[in-house]
Amino acid sequence: MNTTMEKETTMKWYIVRAQSNRERSVAEKLRKESEKGDLMGAISRVLVPTEKSFHLKDGKKVTREKVMYPGYIFVETISIGELAHFVKGCDGATGLLSDRAKKPQVLSLKEVERMIGVQEQVAVEQESTNRFIIGEVVKILDGPFNSFTGDVENIDGDKVKIAVLIFGRKTLVELNIQQIDKHIA
Repeated sequence: MNTTMEKETTMKWYIVRAQSNRERSVAEKLRKESEKGDLMGAISRVLVPTEKSFHLKDGKKVTREKVMYPGYIFVETISIGELAHFVKGCDGATGLLSDRAKKPQVLSLKEVERMIGVQEQVAVEQESTNRFIIGEVVKILDGPFNSFTGDVENIDGDKVKIAVLIFGRKTLVELNIQQIDKHIA
C-alpha cells in the first residue's frame, strides 16, 4: 500500500498543447498559478525549449528566440487532475497530449533528459558558432588578405567562406573563424 502512495506522489512530465506562438504566455500563466494559485505546490517545472537564431535586419544583427517544439509545453507535476482542469480554462491552451484512450500521456525520464540535453547542446553550439551570420560584413585579421573586408557567405564549423573584392571581382576566400572579426564601419 505504501508503494502506491509513493507512485502517486512522484512528479511526472506531461505535455500541454498550446496554440502556435502562445507557448510562452501559457507557460507563464502556469508558472504564476503554481506560485500563487490553485496549482501551488503541484507543479515543479514548466519548460518551453527555445533556440536562438540570428539574422540581419537593416544591416544589423538581430537575435530571435525560436520555440523548438511549436505548440507544446512540458510540465512536471504531481497533480494531473488539477493541471487538466486549469488547462481547460486557460486561454491559449488546447489541452493535454493524450493517448487514444484519452488518458494524459506521461513522458519517460529518458525522453525528458534527451529534450533538455538537446536544448543545452543547441545553446552551446550557437554560443560558439553564431558569432557571425551569413551576409554580415567582417574584417580579415590574418593571412594574405589581412585588413580586407568581406561578406560572410558560408559557415561550416570553424571554417568560414568570405566574399572579398579583389580587383573589382568577388572572390571566395576560406578562412578559419579565428582569422576574422566584426567590421566596425
